[in-house]
This record gives sequence, C-alpha cells and structure tokens, in this order.
Amino acid sequence: LRWHYRSQHEDLIVYSNHSFYDGRLISFPGAIHESSEMGVSLFHVEDGVYRRGTARDNPAEARVVAERVMHWAEWSVAHPDRDVTVGVVAFSEAQASAIEIELDRRRQERPDLDHYFREDRLDGYFVKNLENVQGDERDVMIFSVGYGRDENGKFTMNFGPLNRSGGKRRLNVAVTRARRRVEVVSSVRAEEF
Repeated sequence: LRWHYRSQHEDLIVYSNHSFYDGRLISFPGAIHESSEMGVSLFHVEDGVYRRGTARDNPAEARVVAERVMHWAEWSVAHPDRDVTVGVVAFSEAQASAIEIELDRRRQERPDLDHYFREDRLDGYFVKNLENVQGDERDVMIFSVGYGRDENGKFTMNFGPLNRSGGKRRLNVAVTRARRRVEVVSSVRAEEF
C-alpha cells in the first residue's frame, strides 16, 4: 500500500504524503508541472458570508462552486476526447445542499449540458459532504469550505466535522480523491486562521 498511483500531478499528494504518511508513499512524478487542468488551485470568494444564524451555509461560495462545475461540464463538451469527471465536497451538509440548489438553477439555464450530469456511481458528478466521500475518486475535486466570517464579521474556528475526532483523517481521504486537479473554494485565507 505504499505505492500511490491515483494522482497525475505531484501537488495532489505531496502534502498528504508529508503530513500523514511521513513521506513513505511512492508516487509517480508527472510530466506536466503547470497546467490549468492539473494541480491545486484556490478560488477566494471575497464576498462570502457564512450564515451562522440562519441556514448555516455560504451562498456566495455555492455560486462559485456551481460556476466551476459548469466550467468543467463546458470543458468536457469542448474536449470530448478528454472528458473530465467532477466531484464536489462541502465541509457541511448545509453547504452541500446550497451547492446542489445553485447547480440545479444553473443547469436549467444550460439544458445542452444535461448529458454531463449523468447519475453514475463511478464516473458521474456528485455533491457530497466531507463525511460521505470515502472511496469516490474523480479527475477534478472541488472543495467548498463554507465556513468563514459570519453576518457580523466574526470568524470562529468551528469547521463542523473537521473539529471532531478523526476530522483530519476525513479531510485527508477527501483531498486524495482527485486524479488531476483539486480546486478549493473558500471565503477565508490562510492568514485569517
């Protein structure tokens, strides 16, 4: 179990290899170092607000996640020989629901992309919360942090399942599900922690 073959880009596994496996994983270095189709990318949502007092979601982040999913659906149509599978992981059930609602709204505007959103356990797109993603893998995994500054501008260090026992392991499992690219959508930046 020391051989890691899923990640087609070193950036997708290097952190987990260092932090969870003490550098013992043997991975295959990719031939491509920089590409808009591979690696890890952050999409910062400046106007994201975690609605702590009501729905416990972040609608601005949900919109950006839906934009990214639609981007990959359009990309797959434009490149039929290189179809890209997408999975979305939200850090909470409420955020996963907000993303599904926004994605449904956008899909109504683009019925020409319906074939991309097939229900297929191995290759279809999905939206799940952090606790339900084990075993799934896709070419592109999009993560929605969801948590951030609330309606009053307050940022607490509560990240739902991440704060519970085994939370770091769940996150590690989730981030290592991508074959080609990880996209993180977040309303907070590292320096705010």
